[in-house]
Parts: sequence; C-alpha cells; structure tokens
Amino acid sequence: MSNVLQRLLLFFLGIPAVLAVIVLLPQFDHFAAVAIILVFTGGSALELSRLFKSRDIPANPVYLMMLGAGIPASAYVGVLLGGDAALAGACLSIVLASGSALVVLFTRFAFVDAADIRYVLPRANALAFSAAYPGLLGAFIVLIASEPRHSTESLLTFCILAFSNDSLAWLVGMTLGRRRGIIAVSPNKSVAGFVGGICGTVGMAFACAALFPQAIGGAWWATFLLGLAVGAAGIFGDLFESALKRSAGIKDSGSAVPGRGGFLDTFDSLLFAAPVFFGLSLILGFFR
Repeated sequence: MSNVLQRLLLFFLGIPAVLAVIVLLPQFDHFAAVAIILVFTGGSALELSRLFKSRDIPANPVYLMMLGAGIPASAYVGVLLGGDAALAGACLSIVLASGSALVVLFTRFAFVDAADIRYVLPRANALAFSAAYPGLLGAFIVLIASEPRHSTESLLTFCILAFSNDSLAWLVGMTLGRRRGIIAVSPNKSVAGFVGGICGTVGMAFACAALFPQAIGGAWWATFLLGLAVGAAGIFGDLFESALKRSAGIKDSGSAVPGRGGFLDTFDSLLFAAPVFFGLSLILGFFR
C-alpha cells in the first residue's frame, strides 16, 4: 500500500475515530482520550531515545518514557482531584510531578563513576528535553480536556484545528506546491503547503465557532487570531521535529503509525499547537 493511500486512510478513518472517542467516551474527564494522549507522548519519548542514540547520546528509554507519559498523566490526576478547580489542580500536578521526577533522576548523576562523568551532561540534557518535549507540551492537551464547562467541545475544537492544519498543509503542498527548498530542515515543504495549512486552520476555526459557540464563541477577530496562531504553531512543530530527525540522520522517528511514520511524526504539530490553543483560549476568554 502506498504512503499516500495509507495517509488518506488515516485521515478518513483514524481522525474520525479519535473524534468519536472524544464525543462518545467523555466519562471520567475524558479518560479514553487521555489514554490515547499518554500512548503518543510515551511513544514519542521512546522514539526520542532512538534519536539520541544516533548522535551517541546515552539515554535510558525507560526514563524517557516515564517523563513523556508521566507528566501528562500527572495533569490528569490533578484534574480528577481538583474538582471545581480542575485546571489549577492539573497545573499544580504538572509542576510537582515534573520537578520531583527530574530531581530524582538528576540526583543519580551525583554518584556516577569516574568513567561515566563525561556522559552526565548529555544524559541530563536528554532527560530534561524529554520532560519538556513531549512531556510538558503533551500535558497541555490534557489541560484542554479538563476545561471545566465545555471540555468535549474544547477538545474537539483543538483536535479539528490541529488535524486540519497538518492534513491541509500536506494536501495543498502535494497538489499545488511548486516552490520548495525554502526551509533547510525540510526541503520538501512548499510555500503553498504553509499557506494552505494556515488558511485551512483559520477557516476551520470559524467553522468550529459556528458548531461549538460555547467553546470558541466571541468576536470574529478572536476566532481569526486563534486559528492563525494554532496554524502557525502546528507548522513550527512539524519543522522542529524535522530538524530533530535531520540532526539525527533519520527519515522517520518510527513506524508505529502507517502513512505517518512514528508517534512523534504524528504528534509533532499537536505538541506545539496545544500550549498556544490553551493559552490563547484563556486570554481571549474562551475558557471561563
């Protein structure tokens, strides 16, 4: 099966399945959706260990997975325990979990053998990087799912914007893209793809405002700003991950997702888009 066909199947089957999970299984603060998030953040962290290894940076894949999945999981625990203050509880849980985990993991470097001292800096950097990416960035998706009044609509809106940005950028770039090679880390990306992705996200933001006014209602300029910012962030996330792979000398982060590559290849744009969506939703008053 060709890569294009696999990607189309993922778009027409995989994405609707994720949206169906959000709509049909909202129980326990979207436990099913959070479980999917944890699989992807943990899998992304595992794939990062492969990237580090390609650059001769020792990184324990178990520790990386613990950070990648554990920090978003701590946000979910904070949601469950937070009650009416779910967002505050989730944010506090993220801080406590990430800080405690890094202190524990970093402390072991104080007792390394003399022969391993030269590995302390790259190993510590690998742990800190995995805690932030995908751990901390992935936790923002859990925060979106914990929006206290309209969590289902908010999570649906975020997913629709993020998925439409990625899919439309690929589709427009593949069909209309002529000017390529403008970005060194991803030479196959085109200007048409960037424009198509951002314009598509802005358009879907207005569509979501009509479908879910309780989650993204307000002035037209606020909706426009949200779509523009999320679209740009998604593209930057994709380019950042391309830079990581090019630095590591590999084409795909993995092979777990047909048509996409690895977990990180699939999740990269969402990781950058989530904190932007969450932060702007707070600032613009979409989350109350």
